[in-house]
Amino acid sequence: MDGYWRSDELTFVSGGDVTKGWQPTLDRYKAKYTDRAVMGRLAFSDLNVRELARDAALVSGRWHLERDEPIGGRFTLLFRIEHGRWVIVYDHTSVDAS
Repeated sequence: MDGYWRSDELTFVSGGDVTKGWQPTLDRYKAKYTDRAVMGRLAFSDLNVRELARDAALVSGRWHLERDEPIGGRFTLLFRIEHGRWVIVYDHTSVDAS
């Protein structure tokens, strides 16, 4: 979660649900990924970075969790510079249809 904006305005969208705020997003993550086996190993591919402004970029691509039951999908992230560092301010993640 270090790469995410530590703000109540952080937005995470997944599975039809919208989570607002850094702490609620962390809590959601901890509830969903309870141990290393469920967490797996995260990999990214097909990355596309589009600069929107000097301090904003849109990043999209594919994600894949390597684990006993692999899972993957697509993501779109909005990055912005906050306090001198790039952080994710909006994350929309989807899971591939089975």
